Amino acid sequence: MSETITGSTIADRYRITGLLRPGRMGDIYVARRLPDGARVSVKLLDPALFDNDEAVARFERESKVTRRLDHPCSMRVLDFGRSTQGPYLVMEYVEGEALSDILDEGPIDPERAARFTGLIALALQAAHGMGIVHRDLAPTNVLVTTQKGLDVVKVTDFGLSMLTDASDDKTESNLTAVGVRIGTPTYMAPEYIEEYELDHRADLYGLGIMLYEMVVGQPPYVGRPYKVMDAHVHAPIPKPSDAVPDVPPWIDDLVASLMAKSPDDRPETAADVVAGIERSLGRSLTVVDYISESAPPAPARTDGPGTPKHSNDPILTRFIQQWLGQVSRAPAPLPDRSMCYLVDDLAPVSVAAELGIGKGWLVHIVGEDEGLLAAHPYQKVVESRAYHFHPPGGGDRVTLVTGGIPIGVQLMRTTENIIAHYDPLNPDAWALFELWVQKAFKDLEQLSWRTITQQRGPAGILSTGLFARFLGNDSPKLHDHPAKMFHGAATIELDVTNAQSGMAEIIEYKVKYASRWPNAYDAVAHCYAAKDKLRAGNKDLAMDLLRQSHALHPTPMVDQLYDDMTGEAIRTAGWLGQVFTDYSMDALESKHSARLSAVCQGMDDSELLVICMMGGFRGSPDYDSFMRRYTAIAAYFSNFFVGLHVVTAATKRDTDHPEHYVGEDLARQSGVSFLALHDYRAFVQRAVKPRKLPTIYVINKHGHCVHEGSLDVVSVWKALDRAGQIRVQTLRG
Repeated sequence: MSETITGSTIADRYRITGLLRPGRMGDIYVARRLPDGARVSVKLLDPALFDNDEAVARFERESKVTRRLDHPCSMRVLDFGRSTQGPYLVMEYVEGEALSDILDEGPIDPERAARFTGLIALALQAAHGMGIVHRDLAPTNVLVTTQKGLDVVKVTDFGLSMLTDASDDKTESNLTAVGVRIGTPTYMAPEYIEEYELDHRADLYGLGIMLYEMVVGQPPYVGRPYKVMDAHVHAPIPKPSDAVPDVPPWIDDLVASLMAKSPDDRPETAADVVAGIERSLGRSLTVVDYISESAPPAPARTDGPGTPKHSNDPILTRFIQQWLGQVSRAPAPLPDRSMCYLVDDLAPVSVAAELGIGKGWLVHIVGEDEGLLAAHPYQKVVESRAYHFHPPGGGDRVTLVTGGIPIGVQLMRTTENIIAHYDPLNPDAWALFELWVQKAFKDLEQLSWRTITQQRGPAGILSTGLFARFLGNDSPKLHDHPAKMFHGAATIELDVTNAQSGMAEIIEYKVKYASRWPNAYDAVAHCYAAKDKLRAGNKDLAMDLLRQSHALHPTPMVDQLYDDMTGEAIRTAGWLGQVFTDYSMDALESKHSARLSAVCQGMDDSELLVICMMGGFRGSPDYDSFMRRYTAIAAYFSNFFVGLHVVTAATKRDTDHPEHYVGEDLARQSGVSFLALHDYRAFVQRAVKPRKLPTIYVINKHGHCVHEGSLDVVSVWKALDRAGQIRVQTLRG
């Protein structure tokens, strides 16, 4: 057919220039997109199948399913429809070769094979998160190429995929006759052969077969299809090292776990496979987004370092200009540091970035002149706010007066302000956290100990030494406060020989009291647990604890320690840049219901939906803090944030902790639009698998996740920037 179709035009938009490769239900061609001349891949259903209703339905279903996937390791679909040549599917064009063609030349270096396996697992993680099981994973369905000298894989051909949520795939039962297996026998899971049943773990089995084939040069079971299928069920799992002696033992172990006969004995998720490979390689997998001439790259997964940049999105640009307010610059001496904040973080696209503000600048907010400064001044909704920004080395002061909006900076109190005004009898745990971040360990040791022992003399003078002992107050009295954990941390930092004593305080806090406090303090405890494991020589466990710490609350110390250990930046976001999993749930306190895809369809290109994933909880200290922040954010960013979904499996509030719902009540009183949705039996929770609770996701009109983690003012601006990038790319496409 390739000779007759070359030169023809599909749907008046794609001119076929030649055959690229054969496919299961139709050949794949190279074509030129007529509006811009960019190369694309076009898959056409085999004309012999035009009268086969099931084949046509499967082909069109592949188009719709694959269109939902947007991951650097999956082939991106650009368009689909019907033409005079039959159903067609348009994909990005990738300069590469099938993994099967590479394997025809012999085995692959074990470490490279492991990287391929990890990258394929990342694509599966994205698909499984949307309820999509590939069901026909094989080397013929994986393309391999390079970008910037690094390996890139593209998983393709979802024509036989299955949706695990039957409600989303009403045609699935009609596309597979009872007693008929579909897929390639060489890579078919035992449970599918025996019971005709499978879930996402069947893809992991096929991945194990592929890993074996990559390092050995042939699949573990060969022969006639019925013999191969019998071997999948009954034959022992072979070790790659028996055929290739230099294969590392951890690859033997990985193959054995992936090829386990029972799905319950395999890794639970593709993410677990990725994590295991990264631990064994001793570094994170480098995911490179292949830049094709036909498809724009996906939204960035993480924000790398860089100088402040301007937005190329006109909507966000106008928004920044609207709130820029009155700006002036003039020489001024550095202010008293005891009345100042420090810029701890800054969004590259924001009001603050537009002014050229940088990290480490001193900030004086007019009206906040006395005592311990507010931990989060931007949580207070005000008509107007005036900032004085001072470069740390001196120079012109930048003054900004704006309409109260959070301008894109994360502020932290100076050590001078904390030391001068901290009250141990009314302790601010976040002030101790800020001392820890600034590595003021001597001050942290003193203030945390005075907090634990509740020492304060007349007129705020702290009692110490002989005077404290005379008063009988030099013994621990306050046990259930993060001060105990911070005292242990300071002890370790100041005298590593006393690490055992410091760790005892950290462990006591973590075991007994951490659940009563926000995740940030638990993140510090995880950091020192990682240091303790590293001292004991257990690097793998230390890395895992650092990743957990980063997920709970990112901190510079953890990021630096992880970088020192691995040479790479720590990453925990799983949904950022991907299409979020769909859901449909009823509201807890009204007759409303919400389906994510329907909400997205009702949004415009500039609107964003916020999702707060709570799992089996309805409230917590972090949830209360988030609701307070969101109430302030919604007041200023109402043109962007269309609403909030709180997804929880708990139907009622925890009456033992009314303090966890102050922020929620404040949001209701303020008229903030949000729904508490009932996640029956935590189905959505299990599909999304957040690394901590609560985790906040921000979703755009097309379902892309533009933020994952907590939601502070810097991440709000970053989410707006990512959404703007997608908006611009969509318009250009």
